[in-house]
Amino acid sequence: DNERHGHRKRLYTLLADVCSWYRQVLASTKEAKDAREYLATRHISKEIQDSFCIGYAPKLSDHILTWAKRHNYTEQELIDAGIVKEGISKNDKPYRFAGRLMFAIKDSAGRVVGFSGRQIVANKRSGKYVNSPETEVFKKGHILYALDKAAAHITKSAHREAILCEGQIDCIRLHTSGFPIAVAPQGTAFTAEHSAVLKRYADSAVLVFDDDTAGHKATIKAAGILFAVGMPVRVISLPDGDDPDTFLSSADEGKGAEG
Repeated sequence: DNERHGHRKRLYTLLADVCSWYRQVLASTKEAKDAREYLATRHISKEIQDSFCIGYAPKLSDHILTWAKRHNYTEQELIDAGIVKEGISKNDKPYRFAGRLMFAIKDSAGRVVGFSGRQIVANKRSGKYVNSPETEVFKKGHILYALDKAAAHITKSAHREAILCEGQIDCIRLHTSGFPIAVAPQGTAFTAEHSAVLKRYADSAVLVFDDDTAGHKATIKAAGILFAVGMPVRVISLPDGDDPDTFLSSADEGKGAEG
C-alpha cells in the first residue's frame, strides 16, 4: 500500500510538472505560434490560459523524453502517466499528444490527472481530440472537466445548480462569461458514474449541448441519467448550429445570455 501510494504521488507530481512545461512551450516557442494564434482567434486570453492550464505539446517525442530525463523522470513513469505509449524503443511515434493544444484535466481536488490534446490543423488521419488513457490516477467516468473550479460555485448557488456542456472550450467560455458552475464529461459520454460525482455538489442541472443531431442525442441520454438519480433537469436550446462557445463569443449575444 505504501508503495502504491508513493507511485500515485509521483504520478501527480509528474503530471503537474508536465503541465507547467506545456505552458512554457506554448508561451515561448516558435513551434507553438500557430497554437497561440488559434487561441487568439477563439478569444482565449493568456489569463484564461493560465487559469485553465492550457499548453502546447511539441511535435517531436525527443523533446518530452529529454525533458523527463533532465527532471529525473523515467520513461516508464511517462507511460504510467499516459504521456507516451508503450514500446518506446519499437514505436517511432511514442508521443501521444504530438503537436497539439493541451488542456489539463484535473480532479475535484485540483490535481492534474491527465490531458486532452486538440488538433491545431485538421488531419483526417488523427482524431480532433486525443485524451489520456485511463491510468492509476485518471478514471474517465469519475472526472468532470472544471469541477475543481465549479464545485464551490455550485454549492453556493441559490439552487445548487450545475451547467453541463460537452467540451473544454465550451466549458471555459461559460466560466469566463459569468457561468462558473459549468462542467463537462471528459473523454467519454456522460455516465451514471458522472451523475454520482455531480450529485455530491448539485441538486439540479442545466444541459447545454451542441445544436446538432449528436448534441440532441447526448442531451436526451444525459437527462435520463440525471433523472435516474433524482436530479431535475432544464435544457437550454441554442440557435441553429450554435454551441455555448460560438453563442457566448458574440458580445451582444453574450450580454443577453448572461442577463
